[in-house]
Amino acid sequence: MSSKSTKKIAALGSAALAAVLALGAVPAHAGTQHGSFTFKVSDPSYTKTDGNGTFTGQVNMAGTVGRPAPMAWSFRTSPAIQAIATGRMTCSAGHMQLPYHDSHANVGVDYFWHSTVPNNRRNKNYTLYGNCTFPVKVGGRTGKADLGFSFNYSLFDGITPSMTAQDSGSTEDTPYTSDLKIAYDS
Repeated sequence: MSSKSTKKIAALGSAALAAVLALGAVPAHAGTQHGSFTFKVSDPSYTKTDGNGTFTGQVNMAGTVGRPAPMAWSFRTSPAIQAIATGRMTCSAGHMQLPYHDSHANVGVDYFWHSTVPNNRRNKNYTLYGNCTFPVKVGGRTGKADLGFSFNYSLFDGITPSMTAQDSGSTEDTPYTSDLKIAYDS
């Protein structure tokens, strides 16, 4: 490959990354390293509830041995978040390692968002991220909420050596994180 071609590809890659970041499609914490959940035959599902909502993930590890597996996930905002919303939300999800995207415009803040990330392979680290925006009123002040989440995960089928079994992460690390930012109107 010529130097000119390499520079053109690098420029296109940088331009695409800049466009994604400028649009705010990737939450700032999506690439942040934190704990990781490993789906296994003996532990095929994950659930985490925090002040922003409830996230779930699951993989049928027994039914996909030797093949890529889909990872089904869901997210629903908490009653506290629903209480401050004054309008409908727009949500978008993506993936740091796989060509995956899911979006929903103009849905209720209590919407049960669910989707499936296809083609997850064993012993690879993955990050799913999502983001929802909606109008809010908090303490008499109006504004726009930006609710983001990320989920780090991997798959282990019990046959091939596990990368994550050798990891010695802190027990305080969590595979799932969410954050809420509110930009108040002037």
